[in-house]
Amino acid sequence: MSVTGIDVYQRAQKLAASPRAAEAAAFSKAVLLLTQAGRRPGDYAAYAKALEFNRMLWTVLQADVADAANPLPDDVKGDFLSLSLFVDRQTVKALAEPAPGNLAPLIEIDRNLARGLRA
Repeated sequence: MSVTGIDVYQRAQKLAASPRAAEAAAFSKAVLLLTQAGRRPGDYAAYAKALEFNRMLWTVLQADVADAANPLPDDVKGDFLSLSLFVDRQTVKALAEPAPGNLAPLIEIDRNLARGLRA
């Protein structure tokens, strides 16, 4: 049985004290996986797995932000969706051109989101 990003996200939500804490934990996990993958450039399986986890996390975020019931202001939703499109493009680039430098923007974005969610 495979574990999806949604499964991980939902499990983190159950364990966390709040949805924001769960989201912060999920983005922190993505940072950890991407950082570890960047340190082992020869291990493409781990590299691709880290990118897939991050992509699933961002797909969940995209769906949540696009939901009409989401209470965020429209301009904030637009900013998240624009950022998610960048993440999608950077993920494709990182998969096509495996290199630690191609992970750096994703790590930075995820790290900043996790910090913001904890603030």
